[in-house]
Amino acid sequence: MRSRENGTTTQSTVRKALETVLFRTDDRTVIEECRRCGTTLESVSTCPACGSSDIVEYRIQ
Repeated sequence: MRSRENGTTTQSTVRKALETVLFRTDDRTVIEECRRCGTTLESVSTCPACGSSDIVEYRIQ
C-alpha cells in the first residue's frame, strides 16, 4: 500500500501532466515517463524513483 506522501506526489505529478496538456501554448507536448515505475520525468536519462534508464516519450499534438 502506498504511503500518503507518495500518493500526494503521484497526484501532483498527474495534475502537472494534465495541466501541461490542457493549458499548453504550442501545438505539441512531450511527456517523459519511466517504463518500470510510471514516474513522470523531466529531461533525465535515469529515473530518480527506481533507477531505471528505460524512459519513454509521449508526444501529444
